[in-house]
Amino acid sequence: MTATYQTFRGGEVIEFTLRGERRTAEVMLATRTGTVLLDLFDGERMAWAQLALLEDLAVFHPDPGDALPERVAA
Repeated sequence: MTATYQTFRGGEVIEFTLRGERRTAEVMLATRTGTVLLDLFDGERMAWAQLALLEDLAVFHPDPGDALPERVAA
């Protein structure tokens, strides 16, 4: 993994492989030591993970245009 641990923030959605299984989760909390609290999207409970153990890690950021409401002309 080439990303630094400080680049992960709460609310980001990540996709990763762990023990051969592909998972998607929302980052709830990230520490300076590379540990994250993940809310897994498959309905399981939250889990702590070491980022160094996750393979094929991808971070998804929302498009700013989709996150902000459109302005209505007066």
